[in-house]
Amino acid sequence: MFAFRTSHAPHSHADPAVALASGFLGTLAMTSIMYVVPALGIGQVDLPIWVARLFVNQAAQAAAIGLALHVLLGSVYALLYAFQIEPRLQVRPAAGGLIFGAGLWVFAQALAVPLLGGWTGPTGALDGPGFLALNLGGSAAAASLAAHLAYGATVAIAYGCHDGAACRERRPPASSNGRLAA
Repeated sequence: MFAFRTSHAPHSHADPAVALASGFLGTLAMTSIMYVVPALGIGQVDLPIWVARLFVNQAAQAAAIGLALHVLLGSVYALLYAFQIEPRLQVRPAAGGLIFGAGLWVFAQALAVPLLGGWTGPTGALDGPGFLALNLGGSAAAASLAAHLAYGATVAIAYGCHDGAACRERRPPASSNGRLAA
């Protein structure tokens, strides 16, 4: 059984306000992990700061802009989830959220982090955290995965359970004659 329907599902029930609130909660969960992990001695990629440093050099400004960009991206990804991912889910929200979070982690760690590391590092890509942030050690990649999974699960549970009925296990859509579609 696949977790997603491949046909285009209607998204007329998508609620942008709930999606944005879900994105904020998911970003809060992710950010909490991002700031606890270094206190445990585990290296962490502070991607929002890296992105902000493309625009400003001062640390305080980079932190403020980075946090704003982080919340903005969390909101955009939550809208993507609400309008494109959630309507196609055939699994419970938590499972779909974990899949969504894992997909975002792959995108961030396999593409965004290596590109930004090479772009913002003073001597090239070797100065950055590298593919999957493995230059910082496996624990940094695992911590980033945990943060992305927390984001995805939080968004999916907060959004997917907002109307009650969406929390039940999803079933494939029925055909016009009342039978399950093949």
